[in-house]
Amino acid sequence: MMKSFGAMLADYGGFGPGFNFLRIALAFSIVFYHVLTNSGHWALAHGPVLWFLEYSLVPMFFALSGFLITGSAQRLSLQNFLLNRALRIVPALAVDILVCAFIIGPAVTTLPLGEYFTDAGFFAYMLNIIGWAHFELPGVFTGHPVPQVNGALWTIPWEINCYIIMSVMMLTGVVRRAVATVLLLAAFVVAGLAVEHFTSAEAGDVSGLNTLFVGRGAQLITAFLCGILAYQLRHRIPMSRILFAACIAVALTAMLLLEMSATESVANRLVLMPVLTYITIYTGLSHLALPKILEGGDYSYGVYLYHVPFIQLAIMLGPPILVGTVVGIVTLILMAGTIVLCVAAVSWHLIEKPILSLRKRYSLAGRMIAGGEDRAVSGAKPAPAPTSNGTGACVSHAHQPLPASEIPGYGQNSQAQIDLHGRN
Repeated sequence: MMKSFGAMLADYGGFGPGFNFLRIALAFSIVFYHVLTNSGHWALAHGPVLWFLEYSLVPMFFALSGFLITGSAQRLSLQNFLLNRALRIVPALAVDILVCAFIIGPAVTTLPLGEYFTDAGFFAYMLNIIGWAHFELPGVFTGHPVPQVNGALWTIPWEINCYIIMSVMMLTGVVRRAVATVLLLAAFVVAGLAVEHFTSAEAGDVSGLNTLFVGRGAQLITAFLCGILAYQLRHRIPMSRILFAACIAVALTAMLLLEMSATESVANRLVLMPVLTYITIYTGLSHLALPKILEGGDYSYGVYLYHVPFIQLAIMLGPPILVGTVVGIVTLILMAGTIVLCVAAVSWHLIEKPILSLRKRYSLAGRMIAGGEDRAVSGAKPAPAPTSNGTGACVSHAHQPLPASEIPGYGQNSQAQIDLHGRN
């Protein structure tokens, strides 16, 4: 009998064996794409076939995040949920912003340091820490094809928007009701179709409706909601090779027949977002092992945060051949990929992992284990596990294993380590 996503999750203890591989693969795919765009290959990156990378990679990250954090959202209080999210995102992001503003920026800016540190753009860049995206520092990388320090940060505000949506879903109980999520997703898409039809892009987005319901950020919210719905319906969605192959075929067809303008078209999301979500979750629940060198931690967030600044540094410090040539593309991928992986490892072991260890003080599992340890010290017998039939056997959560994110001290496979940080 064909298993469902939910049954596969139960078999794996709440975390699929392919999620780590998928996360790092998506992150390095984004590195490749940004090597193209930041080295001046706009026509190639936005042309046939490769345009689909920009369309699909970041939404897949958001779908993955929606799927994986819904389990935690169904079990945690809102306070603990938001605390977990903040501990995962903010510390590493803040360090990235500070490194760019106080180390990379002063080292390469064309302005005198006095002007650099007093420029309004320097202070505006700090707002990235609170999710207000700013991409440039004064006098930094101004001669590059893309004069930005870190354009990948555009997804941070949308990630925050997704957590706001999840918070509302938790407060209203929608996070536990698939039908309500379907209605929410349908309302969001219909609103997008209406805005797209009745507004003119040429007239500008004075009201902000186009940005909220039609643009690339709206695409990410759609993917996030699809991920939430996939988790809610996990026991009804089959783990089917045929369905997976069909989704791949649909994605390849879109890749060949559509073009870059499809990124801001709402109608195709009705098909492609569910397709990309299925591909993402199926891959995460498949046996895809990480290379040994990557087994020491979750480096995907660090790769995402730091890859653009180091691509820009490589372009600045390297030979002119790095810009506008095929040899330059290959060289940049090797240089930036190697350096960014090392930086991401440092970020994980010195910043992210120590901060994440703080979650055990607040998580449900941490309190349960602490209570068990107290009973062990006092000699008291532990209480029986919760049941649905009074036998003492834990059957109420047979298909809802405790998320790995809530296991104190859980290592590189921690579910809550998976966030949206695949940003294009």
